[in-house]
Amino acid sequence: MQIRRVIARNFRGIRHADWSLPRQRFVCLVGPGDSTKTTLLDAIALVLSPRWTVQFTDADFHRCDVSQPIVLQLLIGDLDDTMLADSAFGLDLCGLAESGQLLHDPVDGAEECVLLQLRVDEDLEAEWTVMRPGSTETTQPLTASKRKALGLFRIDERVDTHLRWGRGSALTRLTETSGASQAVTLAGRAARNAVFDASHTALQAAADTVALAASSIGGAAYTGLRPGWDPLAVASTGALLLHEGAVPLTHAGLGTRRLTSIAVQEGAALNGHVMLVDEIEQGLEPHRLLHVLHRVKQRAIGSRGQVIITTHSPSAVQALETADICVVRSTAGETTVRQVPDVVHDAQSSLRACPSAVLARKVIVGEGKTEVGMVRHLMRAWDTEQIDADQPTHAALGVALADGGGKTAPVRAKVFQDLGFSTLLLVDNDDPNFDADIATATHAGVAVIRWQAGHSTEAEITSALDIDGLSDLLQLAAELSGEDPVRDAVIAKLDRVPAPGQLSPASWLEAGHALPELQRAVAAAAGKKAWFKREDTGERLGAFVLDHWDQFKGVALGHRLADLHSFIYGDSHYYSQ
Repeated sequence: MQIRRVIARNFRGIRHADWSLPRQRFVCLVGPGDSTKTTLLDAIALVLSPRWTVQFTDADFHRCDVSQPIVLQLLIGDLDDTMLADSAFGLDLCGLAESGQLLHDPVDGAEECVLLQLRVDEDLEAEWTVMRPGSTETTQPLTASKRKALGLFRIDERVDTHLRWGRGSALTRLTETSGASQAVTLAGRAARNAVFDASHTALQAAADTVALAASSIGGAAYTGLRPGWDPLAVASTGALLLHEGAVPLTHAGLGTRRLTSIAVQEGAALNGHVMLVDEIEQGLEPHRLLHVLHRVKQRAIGSRGQVIITTHSPSAVQALETADICVVRSTAGETTVRQVPDVVHDAQSSLRACPSAVLARKVIVGEGKTEVGMVRHLMRAWDTEQIDADQPTHAALGVALADGGGKTAPVRAKVFQDLGFSTLLLVDNDDPNFDADIATATHAGVAVIRWQAGHSTEAEITSALDIDGLSDLLQLAAELSGEDPVRDAVIAKLDRVPAPGQLSPASWLEAGHALPELQRAVAAAAGKKAWFKREDTGERLGAFVLDHWDQFKGVALGHRLADLHSFIYGDSHYYSQ
């Protein structure tokens, strides 16, 4: 079977969600924190829960508003013969047209489906039913036994559930009928006999004291009162737990327990069951994460079932195909889920190059490493100001920074904008070959910050510096690349300064060069010799900008960085500070 559609109303962080799943057996949900990814899994798990009752509280209602019921619906398709039987769902089938429209009956050309619903009103009582779209007839109850037959498996933080032979665990399903109960019965008898046969002087002395005291106050005249094992102490099969040798498996590391739990549930799952895995990366090193992703995906593809996972791991995003990924967003309680569409060109390369971007709310694409490093330092410094003002940091606002990779930067920015992310592109303005791609990105809705015409990042910075500022920038470059190479690179572009010369802008002025000539020479040397073409040196450049903010805040560079600040934090007045 496959879940075709998930509808949720008034459930926790979801005011409304209507997710039509892609017709594939493996789906990965990604998105920023609090985008309701886990809540979607919870909705699926609750509708398919095999438990007789589920406890709800007011907090399970969206904004704790119990005046509106919780309504969770699953449309199940790809039904096998067992599910189509009259004793199962055969008498309650509906149809799903190719257009996505739900039909009261499975007419020709429509897929046979069953619509399952869980409703919770203010009395907090859960009601499971089988629905018919558009019907006013009394709905059929969805019994716990029918829900159990649908075969849901859930991997989340409660991984130990499936490492023991408890009620409804995968190990119980793997065990022959009554096998676990028989083992528990025998264990109880053995424990009882072991206590009877052991010599417990202190325990027996206590029993003798009780026997004497009971007799003295008119109680029973005990003749054989002794310590023994409570026959109910191990009456539940939940007392049976997997061990590695003598060590309970619940004492193993989280990653090992999660993987073992997945393996147990895979073994117990029939061909057609649904498996949900929340935050699949928990406790796993990257190599084990990639292996389990491949394993789970291949199992899903080769079965009639379905696997739906969530992840916050960039490594997982990099490992998956774009078709596997659905982006979850939540705005004012409205949850949307969007598969990465085939029409988004270059999506695969962009997601693999910038995987963390799909885990954010906003994305800043820097043209290259210089811009990425500079912006990273600016955000750290601005975050400090935000904290001092009791305002949220960029991380709290869900802002991610991505390397555009040079010429591909506008294309990558457009990919993220097309996927529904609010995206900003920070790019040079010294190469007209970028113009067409930047125009395309702008048309798609990307916010573009571009320097003045003809300027690289280095030229934009040097164009605002006075002699002292140029001297400070050259001292930074000398610290990073060496004084002699920096001096020689600049003087090579100054025809009035004889070599070897000095690393002194003041002396170059005295030689007859105007300040704009010196600004252009320093910028050209910085670009040609790649003084700031790494992320770490880009960060140093960001620190330089803030240290010399008085020279930048009133000119083009300051205004453009104010736009960047506004995109991140929503403050449009930063340049005047």
